[in-house]
Amino acid sequence: MRRDDRASGAASAVDPRLWGKQHGLPAPYPVICHLMDTAAIAGALWDAWVEGIAVLRHGAGPESASANAAMRRLVTFWAGLHDVGKISPSFQAVVDDLYAQLLVQAPEYGGEENKPVAGLRHNEVTQWVLVEILRGLGYPGGAVARRDVAHQIAQLLGGHHGRFCPALSRSELRDPRRDGLGEGVWRQQCEAHVRVLQKLTEAHEPLRERLALPVAVVVLGIVIVADWLASQEEFISVRMPASGWEATQSEVRAHWERAVAEAPEVVRDAGLGQAQFGEKTFGELFSFKPNALQASVAKDLPELVRGPGLLLVTAPPGDGKTEVALYGATVLARASGVDGLGFCLPTMATTDAMHKRVAEFAGRALLGDAALTRVHSMAWLSQAAAGDAAASAADAAAVVSEPEASMEAARWLHSSRRGLLAPLSTFTIDQALTGVLPVRYNVLRLLALAGKVVVVDEAHAYDAWMHALLVRLLEWLGALKAPVVLLSATLTGSSARSLVDAYLRGSGHDAGAQIRPCYPGWLFADAVTGEVCQPRAVRSERERDLAFEVIPVRRGEDRDRPGHRIAVIRELLKPVVASDRGCVLVCCTTVKEAQETHQQLAVWFSQLREAGERPPELRLLHSRFRAADRAEITDNCEADFGKHGARPRTVLVSTQIIEQSLDLDFDLLITDLAPMALLLQRSGRCQRHRGNDHDLHRGLRPEWISGDPRIVVLDPVSADGGFAVPKSWGDVYDESLLHRTSRLLHQQGGAPIAVPGAVQELVDAVYAADFASVSKMDEETADAIGRADGERLAEQAAQRQISELVKIEPPYSRLLSDLWKMSNAKAEIDPSLITTRLGADSARLVCVYQQEPDRWTLDEQGELPVPGMDGASKVSAAGARLIARHMIPVPGTWVGGDAELLPTPLAWQTNSVLVDWVLLLMHRDSNGRWRGRVRPGDVEYGRTTGLMESSPGSLSCTAS
Repeated sequence: MRRDDRASGAASAVDPRLWGKQHGLPAPYPVICHLMDTAAIAGALWDAWVEGIAVLRHGAGPESASANAAMRRLVTFWAGLHDVGKISPSFQAVVDDLYAQLLVQAPEYGGEENKPVAGLRHNEVTQWVLVEILRGLGYPGGAVARRDVAHQIAQLLGGHHGRFCPALSRSELRDPRRDGLGEGVWRQQCEAHVRVLQKLTEAHEPLRERLALPVAVVVLGIVIVADWLASQEEFISVRMPASGWEATQSEVRAHWERAVAEAPEVVRDAGLGQAQFGEKTFGELFSFKPNALQASVAKDLPELVRGPGLLLVTAPPGDGKTEVALYGATVLARASGVDGLGFCLPTMATTDAMHKRVAEFAGRALLGDAALTRVHSMAWLSQAAAGDAAASAADAAAVVSEPEASMEAARWLHSSRRGLLAPLSTFTIDQALTGVLPVRYNVLRLLALAGKVVVVDEAHAYDAWMHALLVRLLEWLGALKAPVVLLSATLTGSSARSLVDAYLRGSGHDAGAQIRPCYPGWLFADAVTGEVCQPRAVRSERERDLAFEVIPVRRGEDRDRPGHRIAVIRELLKPVVASDRGCVLVCCTTVKEAQETHQQLAVWFSQLREAGERPPELRLLHSRFRAADRAEITDNCEADFGKHGARPRTVLVSTQIIEQSLDLDFDLLITDLAPMALLLQRSGRCQRHRGNDHDLHRGLRPEWISGDPRIVVLDPVSADGGFAVPKSWGDVYDESLLHRTSRLLHQQGGAPIAVPGAVQELVDAVYAADFASVSKMDEETADAIGRADGERLAEQAAQRQISELVKIEPPYSRLLSDLWKMSNAKAEIDPSLITTRLGADSARLVCVYQQEPDRWTLDEQGELPVPGMDGASKVSAAGARLIARHMIPVPGTWVGGDAELLPTPLAWQTNSVLVDWVLLLMHRDSNGRWRGRVRPGDVEYGRTTGLMESSPGSLSCTAS
């Protein structure tokens, strides 16, 4: 080693003894090496993403090759600075023996002024030391943080672990020093590392003005991902410097050049980059002739789109909105330069169902590397999605970092959150909405969405809390120049206007004239000009009249009593029982009620068989099945009741899991009461493939149906016949909306409802401020609805207030000049409240059957040992997929309290997916039946019933 090759002087030479990574490695990895690796990968990420993220292309001012090149140099430089805070006594002292060795070899690192401060995190040190260093490089300072360019970049990089540190005060900005940072040689080493990185990245021209907030967010996202990719154990292991490495100029340059050369492959291997939409017509994308709505969008949208914007499509179920969204996404993507697609839906079930359709579309619409055209699902209801995530986590390389950061990195790069960063994905809306909550790594969610056309399906399906978050998300998507498609079957006019206005505000435009969406129809809001096109009204080719029949039903133990809900359902099913044909859907409000309904019908059908009759097949579908069992049930339903189904005589009992995304057709729909918008959505499953002049299943329809499609609504009443929401429903639906819907249906008097003609009027009527003006009622009913309205409005006000307290500020807010506010709510909020409000409080449960004291299996028969419970250190990919086949989603409350759970095996704890799943102990009772205990009751599992209460006691009321 030529020592004269070292840069002259201690102040300019980087010290290779200062480590940046060490856990799980054969030797400490010098911090200068990790900084170079991260900078190189950030450059490769820039190259992979810049063309598809418009806000990056414009980040340095007017779009030009020179401006983009300058911005790229700055981003790679900043990425290299993220861990400068590790050059401090507070970080180096984390590993006692390495720190002691450093002090012995170089006593100048010690001294009274260089004592470590316990608890001072290295990312906070990064923020403090960079303020002064960046000013020295020409970055403008300021008396206050909001005007200090150097401070903005320092605070930005201090947030590379997902949360920002507080801004420095005026006095701290004047003298950015504190205990634990280190003085003397520590400060010299920080400066030396910064100078080396500036030279390597050629970022000699400093940033002159503060970054616009959307740009800053995306830049930090790149830094975080680059840091994670550069921290993978297998990445570092092959780049460990040889013994005797001294960080000479030539050695540093050689390491840098290798990192730069190999970085693009690292990014490709991670499945990060761009998909490419081919320029294809609607007819080339889909194997059928477009209907009126689809033809209208295909004809006019390409002429309207100049760049990013928002496409709003409102049409009844079955009118092909999904195809409109997918086609529209290709138009918007090409015009705005975005090359990704994120399709988000309200529930895991709808997301799971949509995934197949998006994957098939991607195969036709996209060009390029197969790794980049794979559609990732984040729903995890299906065994495929859950298995992919768990298996990817099993195969993933460890990330060398603090335990919490290491696990989080694994989730984003390899498993549960990989779909957000990948070019193509389907996910539940909470995954997107979390981007505007002050949670860790919210900036990564915003980065992920910035490079995609974001499709929000079922935009009507959200309560006041989620609507408020969706409004804020649309403001951010507008600022990020991300195109958006909103789809809705039953969106109120005021809700539609609020969503379009939010996107335009984020894009930098004032809301224009009041928007009046057409139903059915579409409109386009241009993010470039702020103009909203004249809404296009189209005529539905599925115009039809629906016969809504309302039958009051009671509940109670005497199920044979006339008027009891079960007795009414049995009476309604008699035609299909007596016929050779017919497919009937019975839609229930909660999983428990669906299971009980199925159980009662099973008893009746058994009695019929004993009497020599031949009842129809009976099936049950809800979310609380093992993934493999639910997949089989769903696949069979799609095969039997889809467009090409054989339509065996069947009664399917389901929750509202059935009402969205699944393209199923039933001859008769029997449904519990639901809010009007959801009933109309649900009605799309009744004779879905039948129009005024055609019927795909004409020859298979039963003789007992005639006239308009028939939807029977079971209207809940008390013993005295008055309207009464069952206690068993909990708060699944709002009592006010249920009562209003009931009144409107009764007022309809059985007269057919024209779809789509009457849909908007009915939906708006349910939400009318002066409901008495649209529905006649007696004083007692008016008082009851008034009380329920008061509760609903108070709850909505509370939801909006909570959302105001927790959601981050809009992208144009001056308050966010302090990035710390991106990570912290205005008021202290219980984190569980946020997850509950988002519907994200579910747990993934795996039933584990104790065959012997030390032997557990995934099945009752004892043939499938539980992977990872044999003392192994790791679950294999095949084992992870097997576990995923047996995963059951349950309410989060079920796994608390006195639930009998097994400890998470060590092998599961190293898998970033399995670590969050819980193991429910199943044991045989005295009757030989397998039971487990959740909060607050016993459950048992059946392949046809799912996870079901098996003893007295009330489990949580949950839909789906």
